[in-house]
Amino acid sequence: MKDKMIKELSDISRTNQLKITETSEEVAEKLYQYLFKMDKGIESFSADKLDLSEYEGSSLNFFQKRHRAIKKEIKKILSIYDKNYDCKDIQYFLSYSKHGNMVFFLSPNKTHSGWKQLFVNNQERILNLAFKFFILSQSIETIKGSEELLLLHSIRPSKSKDTLIVWGQSLFIKYNYHNVLTLTLTRKNLCFSPRDQYNTFDGDNLGDLLVYEKKNYYFDRPYDGRSRNYINFMQFDKEDKNFEKFKKTQLYYYQNFTSKLENFLNECGISFDTLDFQAEHFLKNTFSSNIESIESLEVINNVGVDLTEFDQKFLKNFLLHQSEVCSLTFYNSGKTISTYERVEVDDEDSPYWKIKEVVDWSSIELDRTKNYLVLNKLLEEETGSRAYQGSDGLWYPSTKLDSQKKIDFYSQLKKRFNYLNTGEFFSMQGLDIIEFRAIGDENSLLSVLNYTTRKIDRDILQVDTQIFTDGKSLDIESSILCYLREQTDCKEWKKFCDTYKLKVSPQFQKVLIELSIKNWIKHSIVNSSFGLAIPPQTFSDKKFFAIYVRSPLKKEAQAVAVEFLYKEGFIYITNVMRDMKQIEDKFQFLRRRKNKSQTLIDAQQYFVDESDNIYINCYTDDLFTPILIGRKGILEEMEKGSLKINRKIKDDSSSRLLPLVTYYNIRIQPIKRIQNMICLDLNNESFIQYFVPPAQGLDEKIKRGFRVYHLIGKTYSKESVLTSELIQHPITSLHFTTLTQNILKISDNSQSSLLQKVARVLIEN
Repeated sequence: MKDKMIKELSDISRTNQLKITETSEEVAEKLYQYLFKMDKGIESFSADKLDLSEYEGSSLNFFQKRHRAIKKEIKKILSIYDKNYDCKDIQYFLSYSKHGNMVFFLSPNKTHSGWKQLFVNNQERILNLAFKFFILSQSIETIKGSEELLLLHSIRPSKSKDTLIVWGQSLFIKYNYHNVLTLTLTRKNLCFSPRDQYNTFDGDNLGDLLVYEKKNYYFDRPYDGRSRNYINFMQFDKEDKNFEKFKKTQLYYYQNFTSKLENFLNECGISFDTLDFQAEHFLKNTFSSNIESIESLEVINNVGVDLTEFDQKFLKNFLLHQSEVCSLTFYNSGKTISTYERVEVDDEDSPYWKIKEVVDWSSIELDRTKNYLVLNKLLEEETGSRAYQGSDGLWYPSTKLDSQKKIDFYSQLKKRFNYLNTGEFFSMQGLDIIEFRAIGDENSLLSVLNYTTRKIDRDILQVDTQIFTDGKSLDIESSILCYLREQTDCKEWKKFCDTYKLKVSPQFQKVLIELSIKNWIKHSIVNSSFGLAIPPQTFSDKKFFAIYVRSPLKKEAQAVAVEFLYKEGFIYITNVMRDMKQIEDKFQFLRRRKNKSQTLIDAQQYFVDESDNIYINCYTDDLFTPILIGRKGILEEMEKGSLKINRKIKDDSSSRLLPLVTYYNIRIQPIKRIQNMICLDLNNESFIQYFVPPAQGLDEKIKRGFRVYHLIGKTYSKESVLTSELIQHPITSLHFTTLTQNILKISDNSQSSLLQKVARVLIEN
């Protein structure tokens, strides 16, 4: 496979990872010495026998009760040193291990060293405790008394003025068994009230404290951190030096706090290596253009507004000329199956909804021989169309639907026609939109086709479209829509799109790709000779499995094992295993939970080569894999005032802010080649590290960070497969040549291969 790669060094990107090069014993000793120097120590106690009885009858959940009980116990211990110790100054972390749950907290007793013997099994939480102390000593604005280190992003009074709505980011350092530290940021949305409703009997406030306009507020309840928010990974401004806006981005936070983590380790005298990412091989990715077209499609309208006759006519033309969909039908004649009414709530950012079933959702049946595109109402930016109905009859946008009785239409549909339950595969794909919009300008994200305003001469456009506009003077969008709706000649239709640089929107393009894949899966499951053409390989044939395990908490585990055959330029599905016992017996390397040895770990994905007795894992995970956080020197240039913040990738005015996201190396021309190439780092001994750039250019706002993936191989005897062997394995070649865009996770810019996608779709659809 290496012979297909370009060997060239990329620019270097920082990541959110560091690797400690000392033993756990050495790290514990140096943390002890650092805290001793700062007149601090660490004490601990077991959290398994805490008395929660005094909170019975309160509305607190178990975790809130435990949090308060822990703080009360810590206050009791710290009162030995200071009877007036303030609860808001308590700093602790709860550590979970197979040896029991332990609470570690900061204490004035700097000579206490018993925790060092516990460090090896609790190193992650103890390190976070010491780093939290280091950060808070620098007057960082955060929530006092909270276990987690919450960096405040915004605070505003609710509409009723009774509470505060707080957005922030929880900073936590993952510490894995390879001694790699990964700095993570998690969006949080919290409600704070002006008084603590759960005071202890001696009158002390044990709630987490926030001071706003010289008034104390206490943590009341969490909101969904995935709801609509203004915390972006990156946001570009028209001004090259708008540092204040830049300082609100996650990219800045990652840069800043990764540097602070380096400073902390240096302060402690702990040796480490920075784990920057630099690609040294590039591989062309061509798969997405080779997917089979969809011959027939039915549209189910769940947007809340009927599709007009003109909307339907446009869609028929578009899908026929763009994707060769010869037969397009509309369920219920294009009329919406539901209506939606937004309900504003005083104290919360996220809206609720009144949803009415115009057509009884449970009465809607699918035909296994058809493909379905379901247009869903976008209820909330992060959660999409997913929601559950509360006891009050209102609908609440949420991604957590497993325990809910009544869920949104599309989530219901996927459950009812799930492959594992029915044994039949139904080809369906959802698209979340606010409303149906055929044509939009370059700033429109949810239209079918986009145009660039500055590239269109309105006078020429009026002449070119007059045959379908009756000579009327229309705006750009209406003129384009009239032409595309009425033009039935395929060549003229495509010529018009080329002339006016009309592009299929990224969101709609991904939907068409997904539907094409699912159409192929549908045919392949019933006809194993129905192959999909992929780029030719250097080997003639290869049999292998792709496995996916879904095992959420308090739910029964599910798994599929899909047997593939590659032969002479085609991929075939030859068998699908869905019996859990059969899968567990056949693939005994599947990992199980430590505390429940009979339960498989969630979200396992493997490729298996039975002839070589090896399995290959492709994954991205906060504990092991990094994200790219921009080039080196950003903080230093900002300090000097010389930093430019823009999306340019060429000439002297370029900020070159995000290496590998917008370019590789300035010598690789043309620059647009990046959209079809995979960046690989093959320097690690036992795993491949790679990054797949987004297919489109950078938007003004980037919601999620750019994740790096790992590919690691092991033998059935659990010996590591060397990178030099792994990169030459047929499955690795098939994986990299079948990468295509992934929309199985909302707002995720990652990509997965066809091989992974098939197994996952059979469970999640």
